[in-house]
Amino acid sequence: MLRKSISALLALTGLLIGLGAFGHSFMGRMALDAGLASMPLDAHTGKLIYLVWYFCGGCMLVFGALVVWSAWQAMRGATGALFASSLVGIFYLLAGVISLAYMREPFWGVFVVLGGLALVLSTLLGFVPAGRRATQIDQPAA
Repeated sequence: MLRKSISALLALTGLLIGLGAFGHSFMGRMALDAGLASMPLDAHTGKLIYLVWYFCGGCMLVFGALVVWSAWQAMRGATGALFASSLVGIFYLLAGVISLAYMREPFWGVFVVLGGLALVLSTLLGFVPAGRRATQIDQPAA
């Protein structure tokens, strides 16, 4: 039961990370448009900025999917998949701490929280014993 609860929390964390892609790509795009409107950029640089912007949004979606997948695998007893969610957690946590320190904007705390949750929950799942599943050895002979 504990494994299932922690896995569900990890999946929810992954869902929030994945949903962040939409906030980044669509809501954040408005702020990007406003910021770039007053800057004299050549067409190539402007296209490149938007390309990288949407690439980052896509990465957030993939990171979220990896965390949800790891949670699903862990719920089924496969702890090897937790490596992916741990890496995402470390990356988000480090990016959040560095960005928070550098920019001094509370927004970056979201990355700290989501990364911390992904890392802590993944680590906890590595220590919670998996439920016993029937194997061929456990099955009565036919």
